[in-house]
Amino acid sequence: MTWIKVNAHAKINLFLDITGVLPNGYHSLNNVMQQIELHDEVKVSLSEGSGVEITCDNPAVPTDKRNIAYKAAALFTEKTGLSAKITVDIKKNIPVMAGLGGSSTDGAAVLKALNRLCGEPLTCSELEMLGAGLGADVPFCIRGNAALCRGIGEKMTNIRGLENCCILIVKPDFSCGTSKGYKLYDKTPLKSMGEPDGLIAALKENNIKKTVGYLYNIFESLYRDSRIEKIKNDLLSSNALGALLSGSGSAVFGLFEDEGKALEALSRLNYPFTLLTKPVFSLEKK
Repeated sequence: MTWIKVNAHAKINLFLDITGVLPNGYHSLNNVMQQIELHDEVKVSLSEGSGVEITCDNPAVPTDKRNIAYKAAALFTEKTGLSAKITVDIKKNIPVMAGLGGSSTDGAAVLKALNRLCGEPLTCSELEMLGAGLGADVPFCIRGNAALCRGIGEKMTNIRGLENCCILIVKPDFSCGTSKGYKLYDKTPLKSMGEPDGLIAALKENNIKKTVGYLYNIFESLYRDSRIEKIKNDLLSSNALGALLSGSGSAVFGLFEDEGKALEALSRLNYPFTLLTKPVFSLEKK
């Protein structure tokens, strides 16, 4: 048996806009994503035999064909002709149904792990294209750091991301279904906010105070949920420079320039899941 362990990092969305609906029914996006230090631990093993077996320490996570990690293993096998039994064990640290990319990053981790175990038969670009068939966030979760993602997530441009700041994640005791959010858009489409040029310029300047002025998530306007607004207000009143819903929710994050203020806010907020983390940052070109 051969195995490898991969850290599957979560993400937050600094800008998320729906720009239209494609002929195939998928929604086109303008999406600025930032990888964060919060991560699941994904162990992938190869042994004699065939098939895919998934285990997870969180009972809320399905371990059958519904799991993106399962789909990723099956897709890699189909693409490369790998003949082996694939076993995936997931230690879940990212809250589920939070908009933090928890399932997508697990799928991305499986693709990366299998590619390494098999001697890297696929390039990074090929791996990202493969991941696009699993979900809009998977290509970014393969690439990491920070990127502007367009289309259905497959058109990525590396950008400078968040650097010296703290990110306070709040996950309330309710969830938001992604499909529900998109159905709300289909029923009442909102005008696109356009390109996130201001946000990207502020990130390039490493100006966190300027950056927070450009945070945007269309799902906040689609949901109009007072509970989400309350979390944002709680973060802002606890000295966060800015706060935003991540992905389709229900997690909300606050950005802090001062670690002391972030720790103080963490101690004051009373929600089912609160966690202080930091951005994954690298100027290395990929």
